[in-house]
Amino acid sequence: MRYGKRPKIKRDGKTCRVIHPVTRDYSDLGDSGSWCARVHPEGAPYFHDTVRGIYTDSNMRDEGRRGSVNLCVNDLLALMAPAGRLQLGGTNIELVVELTRNRRDTERIIYRYYFVDHPNRLLFWFHEMSTEMIFSGVQGVQKPSHIKYAVESQYWQHCELYPNENLPSPQLLKELKEVVVHASAEVITTDLSLSPFDGDELSKILDLISQLQDNVQNEYHARSICVIARFMRYFTQAQFFNFCGLPEARLNADQYVHVKAEKKKFMIAFSWAINVALFGAPQSHMEELRRVWVDKSVNSPRWKNFNNKLSSEWSGITMYSTVMIAVDVSFLAVPSVNLQNPGSVTVISTYLSLFCIVGSLVVSLFLTRQNRIYGQESADTAAEFLKQMTGSVFGTKALAIIHGLPYAMLLWGMLYFMLAFSYQVFISTPIITLATTGSACGIVALFTLWLVCAARDFHILTWLLAQYKIFKNKYLARRAALRRTTVA
Repeated sequence: MRYGKRPKIKRDGKTCRVIHPVTRDYSDLGDSGSWCARVHPEGAPYFHDTVRGIYTDSNMRDEGRRGSVNLCVNDLLALMAPAGRLQLGGTNIELVVELTRNRRDTERIIYRYYFVDHPNRLLFWFHEMSTEMIFSGVQGVQKPSHIKYAVESQYWQHCELYPNENLPSPQLLKELKEVVVHASAEVITTDLSLSPFDGDELSKILDLISQLQDNVQNEYHARSICVIARFMRYFTQAQFFNFCGLPEARLNADQYVHVKAEKKKFMIAFSWAINVALFGAPQSHMEELRRVWVDKSVNSPRWKNFNNKLSSEWSGITMYSTVMIAVDVSFLAVPSVNLQNPGSVTVISTYLSLFCIVGSLVVSLFLTRQNRIYGQESADTAAEFLKQMTGSVFGTKALAIIHGLPYAMLLWGMLYFMLAFSYQVFISTPIITLATTGSACGIVALFTLWLVCAARDFHILTWLLAQYKIFKNKYLARRAALRRTTVA
């Protein structure tokens, strides 16, 4: 609720015009009772009942609101009484209460609350709690040991929102340092690390930890607590996403923990046809997406690298498309082409080439702009974006096809231009020139196909030898069978 408040300050509202002489107290007017006003390092105000250990974002200077919160607290304490051992007022158990209005019925007040268990690093409730927001869309969560990581990440978020002077800062900082050092070692030694941060970010976190060690030794610093809690929340959330502590735990960034759904034959055939028509571009982008979007969760370092690669690719395609447009237009301006019938192969192929190149240019510019908007977002925002983009029947294939369109349309444009140029060259050329240019064109085409096949790990000679061996074995087997039949 803290980050979703609506603006209430009017530009044409009342504004203080003067400061009275000898004004030395700038405290806001209004009695807040036993609640002490606090200001979060980010600037948000909240109130803390230091005697009972209760926090709230509600304005306790409002007498009516303060009375409503106190009534809510009394009801919760009544629920808490049968528990026996659970008591507010110490350093172990705390309570957070919030008053909000119902979105549908603005006259209805809703009480939101949770209890904090500091020794166990947990939140708990006296009513049933929906897991939709806590699990962040992760499916297949059943075991309590796994759920604990999700609840613990919420605990660290509480510590970030309401920094507590009773937290053992030196011990937490030491624990955080060990986690970061282990993550750094993983990032250095393997490219399959599950760390939510990349190598550069981890180095910066270690520098921050070194700076914080001097601050947390002697006295309480709210900012230091917020920093520690924020990083602990990210690492705990990563443990939850990777099913830490379970036999099915994800141990590397490429590992799936959910059973993959069986693909329908129609989808397999359709994907193959689209992949062939787009020169294999969707397949290559699909492989990259699978490394980033594993079990519908985003690996943050890979997400950033993935988008950097896409930006570089689309920027290059934009440049090539611009050059090809100039080539096509110049080719149409050649007198021998310009004077031809508009229905000739040369003119039609050049027009098709222009359409494909312009399409590639437009799609590249659109995707580049979209990538700048979503490419550097956090992992949570990236996950929501990918869910929206892959929510169709085709799933991630749809996004892979979109990402491969600029490259595929550029190649189609080049092929249509080569068709127009070749037709123009070979249709009215003397035999000697035809033989020379035809041989050169054939050699270039052969080497180009060889390079393309090698790049896709498809070696024609090896394939032919394998097929020859298969044919030879079948031939010898049939011949042996015929001999046995003849002898019998």
